[in-house]
Amino acid sequence: MTIKDILKATCSMVGREDVLDYLNGNTSTPGEDTLNAVNVMTALANLVIGELAGTFIPMVKRESVVVSDRKVKYADLAERCLRVLAVYNADGEKIYYKHTPEYMVVDENAVTIEYEYNPPNYDLDSEIGYKEEDISTATLSYGLAAEFSISRGSFDEAVMWHERYVDSVAAKRKLKNSTLKARSFV
Repeated sequence: MTIKDILKATCSMVGREDVLDYLNGNTSTPGEDTLNAVNVMTALANLVIGELAGTFIPMVKRESVVVSDRKVKYADLAERCLRVLAVYNADGEKIYYKHTPEYMVVDENAVTIEYEYNPPNYDLDSEIGYKEEDISTATLSYGLAAEFSISRGSFDEAVMWHERYVDSVAAKRKLKNSTLKARSFV
C-alpha cells in the first residue's frame, strides 16, 4: 500500500473530494488549498505510521547481507534498525550473534537479518513498510482522519475517528485464545 492509497481512503471519510479528484488525476490545475491539504495529509500519515511502528505494530524486515570481517554494520542495513529479532545462516537456521553499539558479530559469510525498523518519511507514491495483513488501509485511514480533523479544529470528528482507529488497532493486536484440552473425569 502507498501513502496515496491511505490519503484516498481518508479523503472519502473526511469529505475532501477536491483532494480525492487530484489524487485520482481528475484535476489538471488543483487549487492552493488542495495542494496544502495533500502536503498536510502526507505529513500526518507519516506521523501515524511512525507512531504505530514505534508502539503497537512494529515494521519488520528481512534483509540478506554479505558479512565483511565477521561484522554487519547497522548503518549498512537498508532501514534504521531498532531491534534485531533473529539472524539466519544461508540454510535458514537461526545462528548466534553478538551485539555491539555499531555492528553485530557473526561467524558466517552471508546472513539474513530479521529486524524491527523505524520507518522513513514516505512521499505520496512511496510503498510503505506495512502489508495489508500487517495493518489495513482502513485502520491507517482512521488514524489519519483523526489527525487531519484535529488540524482543522474539528475535535468531535477527531474523537470519533480516533476511537475507530484505536478499536481497529486493538482488534489487530488481540491475542487469540488458546485451546485447552478437555477435562476428563475418569
